[in-house]
Amino acid sequence: MNSIGLDFKAAHNLLTPASSVVMASHEFTDPDDLGAMLGLKDALTQMGKKVSIVARGGMPENLIFMPGATELVDTPPTHEYDTVIFLGCGDIARHGFKNWDLSNKKILNIDHHPDNKLYGDVNLVDHKAAATCEIIYYKLKYLNIPITKQIATNLLAGIFFDTGGFRHASTTAATFEIAAALVRAGARIDRISNYFFGTTELAKLKAWARAFENARFDEKQRMVYSVVTEDELREIGAKPEHLEGVAEILNTVPEAKFSMFLKQRGDEIKGSLRSENYKGVDVSAIARTFGGGGHKLAAGFKLKGKIEKTDNGWKIT
Repeated sequence: MNSIGLDFKAAHNLLTPASSVVMASHEFTDPDDLGAMLGLKDALTQMGKKVSIVARGGMPENLIFMPGATELVDTPPTHEYDTVIFLGCGDIARHGFKNWDLSNKKILNIDHHPDNKLYGDVNLVDHKAAATCEIIYYKLKYLNIPITKQIATNLLAGIFFDTGGFRHASTTAATFEIAAALVRAGARIDRISNYFFGTTELAKLKAWARAFENARFDEKQRMVYSVVTEDELREIGAKPEHLEGVAEILNTVPEAKFSMFLKQRGDEIKGSLRSENYKGVDVSAIARTFGGGGHKLAAGFKLKGKIEKTDNGWKIT
């Protein structure tokens, strides 16, 4: 075991005999999990492994700035491989691919979510880590892998995203120490920050405007919530990914103890929940009632169905 309590030796022993490795995140990957996949992919490639990365939904357009992101594919692997590494996937079913046969595959599970189901042959799960990319940083240090500018950029992008630009309560002194090391390795925090906060597509502005126009406050639950339907997205020429971050902004309403945001993605409804330490609400408990999960202050869930707007609000059919 190492100083943060993860058994990197067991993970190393699992990976050493592997010749071909597939890495996957939860469906519709985010910057933390994509950054973790890309950073670890570069490291394993340095070790002579053949590595591919997959995620249902493919590469989000807003993450094309991450070095190597275009290598992500949105279909299960068809080539021969012996080991699968899941990043940020609390439940193995969250990879989202239908009929992906994982029998006879060694599985390494790397995550920082507290509700991870520990399904791997080896589990590197630390819910105190601010991001999965933090765990990857320690893993690379254990392996004595040189952290290149490309690796540093991907890991810092993941950490920056999952900490809300170092604003979330999960941010620790260790988070800043890792970030400093990644900057010294060549990552440009100014550029990463600009990609997340400094540039905005017109379609995203329109999507956010609609989300805020639809916002409501439930006095009984002390919840601020909003919903954007598929028809509304189509009307303004926006995509579901343009709505990332809305739940965080809704959560800034002082009267609210937590926020909830619902959006349509295909035949599924994605719910995002956010709160703050001082508000005293564990949104992961709320998410679990809908079959989801996550962190105490940031959680989510999925439902099958369609959101329809009515005269009195919205309904799910």
